[in-house]
Amino acid sequence: TSTWRSCTRRSSGINAEYGEVGEVGELFVHPIRALQPVQITPGNSWLLTPTGFWLDKRMCMLHNNERLKHTTKGWEALYGVGVSLTEDSVVLSHASKQDLVIPLSVLDGEGEALTCSKGNSYRTVPDVGDWLTDVVGGRQITLVYSPEGAVVPGLDPVLIIGQNSLSAFEEIAGHTMEMERFRPNIVAVEKQPFADEGWAEVKVGEAVLVFCHRCTRCSITNVSPEGIRTDYTMNSLREKRPRCEKTNKPVFGSYFKVKCPGLVKPGDKIMLIKSQ
Repeated sequence: TSTWRSCTRRSSGINAEYGEVGEVGELFVHPIRALQPVQITPGNSWLLTPTGFWLDKRMCMLHNNERLKHTTKGWEALYGVGVSLTEDSVVLSHASKQDLVIPLSVLDGEGEALTCSKGNSYRTVPDVGDWLTDVVGGRQITLVYSPEGAVVPGLDPVLIIGQNSLSAFEEIAGHTMEMERFRPNIVAVEKQPFADEGWAEVKVGEAVLVFCHRCTRCSITNVSPEGIRTDYTMNSLREKRPRCEKTNKPVFGSYFKVKCPGLVKPGDKIMLIKSQ
């Protein structure tokens, strides 16, 4: 409470614009970038740190010293890997394998240091690579983590998409889409579609977030949560959504940085502090 008050005192326009604009409908974290997310169940809170949600994008996979992306053709088998969390571990599951338990303590350990092709420094997660390598048919995968936090330095930490925004987009696109295609952290039940694009600063649960930019979209949206690749989602985004002035890519959803950390849970109100 004291943290929230100290933040709001510094927020200009709070008295004029403060009010409820929605609530957290669903909450997701992605412990391993490019694998399936973990949904935080109602009644459970998750810590939003200065660099993003705890464990979100803390690990990633390397192949030939390159970070694997969910868009890369030929790696669709990774969509069959389930990810879950226990109190002290990340658990990977696959129909062809026994579950793999990764203790969270390894993220505080001293794995082998390596540097990927883009210059990012990582440490290896031991005793995991062979499990993932088998899933993808023998191509070598190394699971790594960043001692500094998120595996992609400078990545804006919190992605918010409105449920009503997706419904409105589905209506104009003429087909349905799973929210998981867009990999949000927070699915907001907002009062108006695309409302997140007008939020400059919001309180979500105990945390305070500041708008960074709208999320530009790529061909990851063409792959379903089951790993089925089509082209209609990206085509609809290109045809129906505004474009980023810098990249000319379509935008959908908004990235926010953390001004004040705190706990967030499904059902928390989203309170507008300042609009754009």
